[in-house]
Amino acid sequence: MGNLKRKLELYEKIFQAFGPGVSHCQVNQLAALLHVSERHVQTLLKAMTAQGWIEWQASSGRRKKARLTCLVEPIEACYRYAQIQAEAGNIEQVFNTLSFNGRNSGSELQAFLSSTNQSVQNVAYIPFHRELEELHPQRVLRRTERFLVMQICQRLTFVQHDKVCGDLAYHWQHNHDATQWRFQVRNGVQFHNGRTLEPQDIAHCLNLLSQSQKWHRCYQHIKEVSVSEDNVIVVNLNQPDWHLPRALSRAEASIFEYASTERLIGSGAFSLEIFSSKMLRLSRNSAYSHGTPVLNRVELWVYPEWAQSKACAQNQICVKLPEKTVTVSGDGYSSQQNFSSTFFKVQNPTLSNALCEFNVEDTSECQVLFKQLSAPGQNCVSVEYGHYLTDKDASVCSIIDENNTFASWLSFFHRFPFENLRLPVEMLDTIEQGLASIRQEPNVEIATDKLLALRDWLNDSGIVVELKQEVFNLNVSEKIHGAEVNGFGWCDLDKLWINHL
Repeated sequence: MGNLKRKLELYEKIFQAFGPGVSHCQVNQLAALLHVSERHVQTLLKAMTAQGWIEWQASSGRRKKARLTCLVEPIEACYRYAQIQAEAGNIEQVFNTLSFNGRNSGSELQAFLSSTNQSVQNVAYIPFHRELEELHPQRVLRRTERFLVMQICQRLTFVQHDKVCGDLAYHWQHNHDATQWRFQVRNGVQFHNGRTLEPQDIAHCLNLLSQSQKWHRCYQHIKEVSVSEDNVIVVNLNQPDWHLPRALSRAEASIFEYASTERLIGSGAFSLEIFSSKMLRLSRNSAYSHGTPVLNRVELWVYPEWAQSKACAQNQICVKLPEKTVTVSGDGYSSQQNFSSTFFKVQNPTLSNALCEFNVEDTSECQVLFKQLSAPGQNCVSVEYGHYLTDKDASVCSIIDENNTFASWLSFFHRFPFENLRLPVEMLDTIEQGLASIRQEPNVEIATDKLLALRDWLNDSGIVVELKQEVFNLNVSEKIHGAEVNGFGWCDLDKLWINHL
């Protein structure tokens, strides 16, 4: 097979886009993906079929999709060929092949030699009930996608046990009225593609965030993010915000390689190696600035049949499928916080419930809650999770704590369009003044009390009526250690390790 290294590189692009197993696609899709002609795609498909990498079953008709089955991992295909060359003594050819797609041939040689032995593989598996949405930090709203973004990307800060800690930033300070924040950032941090993460990357991502359609209401007080001569990130605001470092720890404030259009590239504990409709693979980032994870990789496999039976608050991480697991509860995460999801009805309290038109979040829990509280025959419009923009009289929706209960609730109150509920002016003024008062309070404990007071007033006024809370549960293999349920209902993957004894 001529130029096998090049064909391996092209096959890996196909595998990353369509994943293992059966998919359906058209020749023109592959041509666009590989940046080659449709005629050359046909040649490649024949060669890859002959090698046993794929099965290709064409369908008659120009617009018909063919059946594509990826049979082997690209690196496994590489190892098979390298093994043949090694046995033949063609060592230069082995190194050349192992370096496909920019890999370090020396490191890959070690992995290749280890693969021929019965070595222990530190791999965790996640069975999941639906296809994942695109992993773009400023577009994702669903909690599992936001959790995955947190594993792939870093932010200026992170929150642990309600304390703001440094991530890309190691020190920050504000001016006298908290209208300007300055963050000193680490040197030498690298994106997963090997490019150095520059302060300009951080400024660019945060400026995009302040203009984002989904997040503008939360970050519209950011006038500009710039880089000073000493590589300090400078955030200028048009109003005081004493809790900006806490807000910048959230998933949407992640720093990513914005020039990449193929897949999300960050600098976090795990890199995104494969993202397809059937499987996602995260691989260990050996250059992670906070220490290398123990797990080599984590794979999420999609099982649509879970959708009917899986509880929203319950997830699973295991070593093999199926497997005996133990349950880790969210109420054991720390002595200070019990992370959960909260479901509520948001409405104009002056309107009769029977006359209200409802938006209902597309989660199974919200759909059930609507049936319980609605009048007989009352209909609703199903909306995507986290999409609060509404012209209806009421909404049934939810939020999760995300390791950062204060910022999560504050974000929700900023994002929800209370003005669309046709509330009395004095109620809208109370909400707006309450949110401004929270941001203008330097003491986080007092600010938290003000946030709780606003929640209580909204509940007592019948505007945001809390319906129920669910503490997260995580089912984990008995062999997996280090799992503590976080505010996403998952756990930090870089803390996990597998007991092979």
